[in-house]
Parts: sequence; structure tokens; C-alpha cells
Amino acid sequence: MSKPAPKLLGKIVISATIKAVTGLRIGAATSGLDIGGVDQPVLRDPVTDKPYIPGSSLKGKLRSLLTKAYGRPLQQLVRTPVEVWIHWCEEEQEYQRCVVCPTFGQFPSGPGQKRYGFITPTRLIVRDAKLLDEVEVTDEQGNVKRLKWQDVETDLPYTEVKVEVALDIITAASNPRQMERVPAGALFGGDDLLLFSVFSKLEHDGKVLIDPKQERERLRAVFLAMRLLEDDYLGASGTRGYGKIKFQNIAVKWRPIGFYCDPQKNPEKELWSGDNLDGILTQFDEIIGDKVWKSQGDETLAEPNQVQA
Repeated sequence: MSKPAPKLLGKIVISATIKAVTGLRIGAATSGLDIGGVDQPVLRDPVTDKPYIPGSSLKGKLRSLLTKAYGRPLQQLVRTPVEVWIHWCEEEQEYQRCVVCPTFGQFPSGPGQKRYGFITPTRLIVRDAKLLDEVEVTDEQGNVKRLKWQDVETDLPYTEVKVEVALDIITAASNPRQMERVPAGALFGGDDLLLFSVFSKLEHDGKVLIDPKQERERLRAVFLAMRLLEDDYLGASGTRGYGKIKFQNIAVKWRPIGFYCDPQKNPEKELWSGDNLDGILTQFDEIIGDKVWKSQGDETLAEPNQVQA
């Protein structure tokens, strides 16, 4: 018995800079007593010693926000040592309509090793965002300028140490702790930060397994999640002022499958660029949808050589 495999037509590539509007803390596990060290260190690249934003943290937050935005039901993923609840689809029809699971991925089996044979390839890849060489600061006149890290005074390389105090409301006894975080103005990013795989329409046994109309909405939802994140937080302690971020210098490109074989003959196409997400959300169909997906007829996908910039 066999079933058809999805046909990859290309990838939507999203590049962006992530600006830390407030101090950003994505924590690392403490390995033991470190004389003179902070209580809560940030995650750093072991080679460069620079903080970075893991793709897992960014992808997980985007998934969480979309789950809330669409009100998807939750299942218990982990019971011990702490409970972890996430959304995943248990029925095929639910999966085909879902914007979360096909986009961000789903386990091929559930509780009791129940197999989900309807799972299709995960659409979204999220890369680590590296710390860039400059810091963006605003002076007293409101002018934005960029400084090199060597021109910025920090408590530790690339980070500040914020002392927080927990007070006992009965005795007023204090319990200070040192929180390491990347200061406001830090910039992260790089090319190919997010990649969305575009597949052709897929049918099997009279069922539509990949519907281009749904795929368009899943990509739209990725930009929606990015916009929601700007009004939420990334990392720890977000309800106490940490983790406000902004996406800047956004560029969206289409790489047809032929690009990977012969980039000279099949070059990538820039679909849109801008400094905020409002433009891509308000004009999504005109900017991206109609250039990658045909808008007429049965919503079948354009072949790579038919896509026009």
C-alpha cells in the first residue's frame, strides 16, 4: 500500500531583525557554583560567548500565541515533573482545518502510541537569531542611532545585571537575586530567519490532504503570530517589563524549487520588504498570496516558473 508524497514547489523565506525594545532574558541552566557569577544567566553561544535567541524559543512562542488567538483546545503533553499542555490535532478533519499543527509540526503519535497517519510535513522552520554587532539607541532628542558593542558599557559582555528583590509581605525580609539580560536596543537576526515550505495540492482516496487555500491562511497566520509577539513578550519575566521586541528590516522572498538546482536560471524573487508587519498583514493577498498561489479556479498552486515578482 502506498500514498502520494507532497510535492515541494519552493519556500517562502522571511528575513528580519529582532530589536529588544526592553531588556531580554532567555535563560540558561546554571551548572553549579560560579564565584562572582549571576544567579540567573542568559543563554550564550559557546563559541562566541554572545547571547542569542534560540529558534526553539521563537517558534514555541509564535505557536503559543496562535494557539491562543484561534482558541485551540489543549492536551497534556508532559505530566512530571511539571504539567505541560499544548494543542495537537487528534482527528484528520481537525488537522486539515488547523492553522497551528501543520505549520509548526505535530508528533506522529499520541498518548498510548496512537499513530496519526494523516500528518503532513511541518511547514515552518525557525532559525536561531544571532546577536548583531550594533546596538540601536535613542538619544534625548529622539534620534535613533547605532553604536558598536565596544562603545557600550555593560556589566558583563553584551549583557546587564538587574538586581531584583523578593519581599516577604509579613516580615519585609528581602531576598535579592541577580538577573542577567540583554539590554534594550540589542539587535538579533540574520538572513533566512523563518522558512515556510510551499507544497502543491495533494489528494488521496478522495481526500484533500494539502489544500492550497488553507496553506495561504497558514502563512498569513505566521505573520499574524509575529505581530502578536510584538505586543506580548519573548523569554522570561515578560509581565515584569522584560522581553518586548520589534521586528524590523523585514524581507520576504520566494525561492522556487528550481533555485536550488540552478539559481542563475531560477533566481529567488523578492515579494515584499518593509520596516514593520502592518503592510504585509493588510495587503497579504496582493503582496504574497497572488504571487505564489493562483487566486482563481480551484486555488491550485502556480508552478515555480509561473511565479512573477
